[in-house]
Amino acid sequence: MKKIHLLMALLCAMTLFAQGTESFSNLSLTPSYSDGDFEGNNGITWNYVHCRNVTSATSTTGTLEKISLPAILLKDENNGSSVYAMSGINGVGQVRMNLYKAYTSSTLRQIDLYVNDVLVETSSGFDDEEEHEFLITDINVSGDVKIEIKNTKSVQIIVDNIEWSSNNQVLSITKNKFNGFEIYPNPVQEGGFRIMSSSHTLKSILVYDMLGQQVLNQKVMGNEIIDVSNLKIGIYILKVEEQGEFAMRKLVIE
Repeated sequence: MKKIHLLMALLCAMTLFAQGTESFSNLSLTPSYSDGDFEGNNGITWNYVHCRNVTSATSTTGTLEKISLPAILLKDENNGSSVYAMSGINGVGQVRMNLYKAYTSSTLRQIDLYVNDVLVETSSGFDDEEEHEFLITDINVSGDVKIEIKNTKSVQIIVDNIEWSSNNQVLSITKNKFNGFEIYPNPVQEGGFRIMSSSHTLKSILVYDMLGQQVLNQKVMGNEIIDVSNLKIGIYILKVEEQGEFAMRKLVIE
């Protein structure tokens, strides 16, 4: 079980059965499309075909404001763009990931999820700058199975924050996003960030490092700046509570 999942279990006070995550924090790609592999979270090897990194040159401004880099960009169906890995000895029950639009074409973005080279489900098509969660339930395949994500369109799509549960287990609820929730900027490069929401009420801000240690506990009103200049460069987990609801996101400090 990944450290990030253990942390989320503590934060959300709920049982967590997920066995795997991939945040792409170890991915080192350039703006050029290429094939290769990398060691992901907890030593799992991911292979990619005709993929590249995500930069301001590849995405609309609205997308970049919502995504927590790094992430992976799949070029198109014609080039066989995909990313895949073996799930581990406990198989796979459910899979979840975040999808985003890249570039500005109006063609719908869409992917296929394959397990052991068998098509399980196709995501809903979208053409906007929002974050789209793709959740696939009741897969329930045992053993060390292959999980593969393939681009089904002639346009680019961004994939991030892949999670999967063990065979016959379910993923926890890792977020309950309240209306208008946004983090800006993310990654943080100038020492602070703001939390945007439709409400301007009091917010409780909690930040944890990847070992599960709390490194920030602060209350803010509106969209005032949250200072993280004393935190080291790296990836953190951000939890925001507002009027009984919460949202959780990956926070990157550069």
